[in-house]
Amino acid sequence: MERVSDIEKAIGAHVHWVSWLREAVINTFTAQTRFDIDQIRSVEGCDFGKWLESCQWMVRDPGNHWYVKIRRLHAEFHETSARIVEQAMSGNLLKAYSLLYGDLLTISGRMVIALRAWQTELLTQIWWQQNSVDH
Repeated sequence: MERVSDIEKAIGAHVHWVSWLREAVINTFTAQTRFDIDQIRSVEGCDFGKWLESCQWMVRDPGNHWYVKIRRLHAEFHETSARIVEQAMSGNLLKAYSLLYGDLLTISGRMVIALRAWQTELLTQIWWQQNSVDH
C-alpha cells in the first residue's frame, strides 16, 4: 500500500507544480518576475522529480514500463514548462498560454493517467496477493 500512497502524493506534487507554473506566467506578465529557466527545465528541481529519482522501490526496478514512461513524460513536461516561461518572459503571453493550455496540459494529463494506471496495477497485485493467501 505504501507504493500506492507514494503515487498519490506524487500526483499531488505534480498538480501543485502546474498551479505554480500558471502563477509564474501571470507574475512574469504582471510583475516582470524573472525565473531560472535551467531550474525549471531540470527534472530533479521539483518534488515529483525528487520522488521519482529517489524512491527506493522504483530504483530497484528501473526497467518497469510505467517508471520508464512516466520518467519520459516528466522530462517532456519540464522541457515544455521551460518553453512556457521563456515565452512569458519574452513578452509572448499568448504563446505561453497556448503552450500551457495545449501541450503542457496534454503531457500532464498523460502523465497522471500513467500514474493512475500504475497505481491500479499495484492495487491489483495487492488484491491478488491477499486473495491467494486466503484460499
